[in-house]
Amino acid sequence: MTDDARGGGATPGALHIVSTPIGNLADLTPRAATVLREVGLIVAEDTRVSRTLLTHIGTRAEVTALPGFDEIERVAPIIKRLQSGTAVALISDAGTPLISDPGSALVAAAIAASIRVIPIPGASAVLAAVVAAGVTGPQWSFVGFLPRSGVDRARALASIAADERGTVLYEAGPRITATLQDLAEVCGDDRIAAVGRELTKLHEEFRRGTLRSLVRSMSGGEIDGRGEFVIIVGAGEGASLSDVDDPDGPYAAALDRVNRAVAGGEPRSAAVRRVAALWGLERRRLWSLAHHDETPESRGGAD
Repeated sequence: MTDDARGGGATPGALHIVSTPIGNLADLTPRAATVLREVGLIVAEDTRVSRTLLTHIGTRAEVTALPGFDEIERVAPIIKRLQSGTAVALISDAGTPLISDPGSALVAAAIAASIRVIPIPGASAVLAAVVAAGVTGPQWSFVGFLPRSGVDRARALASIAADERGTVLYEAGPRITATLQDLAEVCGDDRIAAVGRELTKLHEEFRRGTLRSLVRSMSGGEIDGRGEFVIIVGAGEGASLSDVDDPDGPYAAALDRVNRAVAGGEPRSAAVRRVAALWGLERRRLWSLAHHDETPESRGGAD
């Protein structure tokens, strides 16, 4: 056991948040390997998945599971082990823990108990995708996995469309085409984006282009639909209507989408209904903004 104040190894009574490879075992850092060999307990998202890595580095530490569906119930015994002086490492199946993975309840409980929390940085699918995609711009946001359906999904998609920054999200193979289609519908099919598949693994690939072209590539089988994906929606114009002040949601960007639809020949009332439903917004509120923004040139009997 190494009680290194500089963080060189495992520290007794501390919770170590250890980043693990997202596919390539060679991406485990020497520091992470040392910590995993020295701790007394490793807390894994799924012990079956983590076994390959732990066997690879030859650790003999005790391993226990902390699945997302039962995280809160399993935290108390781990805190007791930490308070007794055991060095503990938290790992996820792949990448950095807590990034769309379990662990937040354990970290919060450790902080509340005045237990030292030590990050051991390393692989992250988010950062790997951002630096290789080349479309995010200088600022970007991370949303993880989108809600599967309903108003929550519509609102999440609307927020992405309204954001001037790039956006990074995760998706699984069976849902990747549908999610790209939804993004194209809400953000505009000419929005620049990229898809990263199986990052750091043997079949790693990046595709870049408009959301329209990426949907076409997925639907046509040009991109293998198997595996894990990172979608990077490029930086966009966002809410470009400065005369509409709405801090509570993406109504300004939705109004911009309505105006583009009207310019393309769609009746304003139909555009308002469609965009409000698609973005999960209040139709009457969007209609009021659309009516306020309506110019003599755009009226023209379209309604």
